Amino acid sequence: MAETNVAAPTADPNWPESVDARLNRLGKANMDIAIVLGRTRLPLEDVLNLRENSIVELDRMSGQPVDILVNNTPFGRGEVVVVGDNIAIRITHLLRPEDMAAK
Repeated sequence: MAETNVAAPTADPNWPESVDARLNRLGKANMDIAIVLGRTRLPLEDVLNLRENSIVELDRMSGQPVDILVNNTPFGRGEVVVVGDNIAIRITHLLRPEDMAAK
């Protein structure tokens, strides 16, 4: 049986070997973040009839936790809070990496 020589992967000189240095580089990447207050299903006709001041009922009650998605992947949960004149999300729970991969 003939031996095959498989070349070991060469290190990319542009990619840091240190995990901290890698995180520092990746930490500057932009990610899409979505906060899901709730969901509902509506017939297209109802969607087309929505107007300003229309009310759409969601599948959650006021005060329930909201889902936090990063790049459409569940990342954690939070609660809606008021900060000055703005609304914000207080993160109350972050998923573990192994839980994120399973979803």
